[in-house]
Amino acid sequence: MTATDDSRTTSAEFPQAAISHAMNYGAEAMRALTDCQGRYASFVSKRIKEDMAMPARLAECKSPMEVIDVWADFYRTAMEQYADHARSMTQLGQQALEDTVREAEVEAAEIAEATGAAIEKATGIKAVADNKTRAA
Repeated sequence: MTATDDSRTTSAEFPQAAISHAMNYGAEAMRALTDCQGRYASFVSKRIKEDMAMPARLAECKSPMEVIDVWADFYRTAMEQYADHARSMTQLGQQALEDTVREAEVEAAEIAEATGAAIEKATGIKAVADNKTRAA
């Protein structure tokens, strides 16, 4: 194998590495999205059941004060559940974002190192951290 052939092989690895990292991010994003959708569907299902139970609860009321109490309880519970769900989804999104950033930082460092090695191998010029170059 000639030096030119060897550098082509190394250069071809970079797009493949980038594609591999992108595919990992895509898979992680789909898992996070699926988790969010499942949690949302569960939340909506629970709320619909409680909404549908309201007419029966109201029918059992014997006085206007009981009606007010039932409605107050219904809205208090609903607002607590909506707030809890929003908080849960926000925390899930924040965690997913933090995980992605951490992974991206590690992968960016790996790609930069591999790119620097390929540049040095192909050109004989060593890339250094402050984006300056020097002869190897």
